[in-house]
Amino acid sequence: MTTFFVDTSALAKRYLTETGSTWVKSWILPISGHGIVISELAQIEFFSLLKRREREKTLSSTSVTGLQNAFLSHLKTDYLTIDVDKPLLRNARNLVTQYPLRTLDAIQLACALQASQFLNQSVTFISGDNHLLAAAAAEGLLTDNPNNHP
Repeated sequence: MTTFFVDTSALAKRYLTETGSTWVKSWILPISGHGIVISELAQIEFFSLLKRREREKTLSSTSVTGLQNAFLSHLKTDYLTIDVDKPLLRNARNLVTQYPLRTLDAIQLACALQASQFLNQSVTFISGDNHLLAAAAAEGLLTDNPNNHP
């Protein structure tokens, strides 16, 4: 069993058909037996992504509601969620001083590092952002980009 930390760019591929979706579904579904860890932020980011696509008219409001409900259901059963607290935010602050990361990306990485420490095991960091993956690798995490798996 592998434990994957999945940022929102990769998590969305479970719900939306994009480059890398087939690959993500090959290990993210519960039947795979892998552990899936996400940041508490993923909830907000994923809902934001869906609503943006609704505004852009690439998703219907019915589809958005269905995807939101599916995600909320999976949140209860399929994912271990790392909470964002003050110590984690301090770690994220340190990460932005070391790497060229955006705020939320630094928080995602801090969550992955906390998950690895909490679980006392290696975590594979999955993201579609190469800058974030480079920082994760520099912090000692295994990494992969779903966009490299068409």
